[in-house]
Amino acid sequence: MTLRTLSQIFFLLLGVKSIAQESTTSIKNNVNFIGIGYAMGETIPSISIFPETKTQKGVDFTFGTTTFENDTWAKRLNYPKTGILLSFADFGNKEKVGYGISVMPFFDFGVLNSVTPRIRFQVGLGGSYNNVIYDKVTNPGNFGISTHFTWAFRSFLYYDLVHRKDFNLKIGGGFTHFSNGHTRLPNHGLNSYLATVKTELNFVKNTASVPTLVSPSDQSHTQTYYGTRLGLGQKVLARDYNALKNVYTSSFSVGRIKDKTFKYGVGFFYRFYDDYYDYIKEEGSVINTQFPALKNNPFRNASAIGLYTNFEVLIHHISIETELGINVYKPAFKLDWYLNNGSAASGVYIPKPFGLKAKTKQYISSRLGFRYYAITAKKAPQHNVFVAATINANLGQADFSELSFGYVYSPKRASK
Repeated sequence: MTLRTLSQIFFLLLGVKSIAQESTTSIKNNVNFIGIGYAMGETIPSISIFPETKTQKGVDFTFGTTTFENDTWAKRLNYPKTGILLSFADFGNKEKVGYGISVMPFFDFGVLNSVTPRIRFQVGLGGSYNNVIYDKVTNPGNFGISTHFTWAFRSFLYYDLVHRKDFNLKIGGGFTHFSNGHTRLPNHGLNSYLATVKTELNFVKNTASVPTLVSPSDQSHTQTYYGTRLGLGQKVLARDYNALKNVYTSSFSVGRIKDKTFKYGVGFFYRFYDDYYDYIKEEGSVINTQFPALKNNPFRNASAIGLYTNFEVLIHHISIETELGINVYKPAFKLDWYLNNGSAASGVYIPKPFGLKAKTKQYISSRLGFRYYAITAKKAPQHNVFVAATINANLGQADFSELSFGYVYSPKRASK
C-alpha cells in the first residue's frame, strides 16, 4: 500500500456525500458507541525469505460518536462517525514477526445511504508498537519492520447483519499496513488482508433534526488563506548507511477555505537532506565513480525544490492533509536510487537502471498526515498556528517522516 493509494482512498470517501444529498429532513439519534471486533486473515510476505506465518488473528476496540450536530464539516462530509480505535494483532509468527498494538483515529462513512444504512466504510491512520523487528543476524527475513514504532493504516468495509437503535452486529473485510516512514531500513511494511466480525453498543445522547437539502443558512462561504510551514524530518539513506539523519523543510502556500471544511491551494517547498550532504561531502563509496558532479556544490545538490497542490479536511482543531507535488530540482535522488535499488546476489552490486520508474519517482512528491490548529476552524480565524505530523514520499514510496509547525493568515471571508 503506497501513500498515493491511501490518498486516492481518502478522496474517494469525500465523494460519498452527493449520494444522499437529495433526501428530506429526518430525525437522527446522536449516539456514543463502543465496538469490539475479532479479525482473522493473512500477513502478506514482502520478500521471498519472509518468515512463514500462520493465520493472523486480532481484536480491536472502538470508542466513537455520531456527528448529527449542526456542524458545517459534518454536513459537508455527510455526517460520518468518528472515534478512536485500539487494536492488537498477532501476525502468525510470535518469534520472527511478533505482534502489533495500534492506536488511531478513524472516520466511518455510510456508503449507498440512499439504498441502505447497513454498508459503511471505515478508514484510520495512526501509530503502532511492534515487539519484533528486523535483525541482520537473528531475524534477517523480516524485511517488513525494522523499528518498534511505526505508522499504522487500516481500511475496512462493513455490512450490518443486525442494525438496531442500541446494537449493531457487523461482518466485514479490509486491509492493514504498518510502515516506519523510511526512518530505518529495511522498510517493506507489514501488510495484511483480514475478515472480521464486530459488535457495537450504542448509547443515545440526544436526537437531532438533520436537513439533507441545502438551506439558506448553508450557503457556501470561502476564505482566502496564506500559509507558511517549517519542519524537521528524519530518514536514513540506505541499508548500508542506516544512521538517522535530518531533513529540514520549509514551504509557502496560498489558496481557499470553503465552508470552514475544505482547504485547498498551491505552493512551493524547499528541503535540505543531511544524509545526501554528508554522503557527498565525505565522498561515499560511489561518489567518485558514479556521481562526481555532485561534489561541485554539496549543499545545493543535497537540496530539493518543488511545487505542490494541497487539500485538507478541517474538523474543528484537527485536519487531515494531503499533498501532491513536483520536484523541480532534486539531483541527489539519482544517488538515492543507486544505493537502494539493486542486487548483490552474485557477490557484486548491480544497480537497477535509472529508467522511467526512477525518473517518475524523482519528480513526483506526495505527503499525508494530520494537523492540530490552535483555533478551531469553526470560528474562521484570521490568524492561526498549527503543528503537524506527516509522512512524505516519492510517488508513494516513503521518503521521510516529519514534524512541522506553521502559520495561516486569512485576510477576508466572502460569501458566494
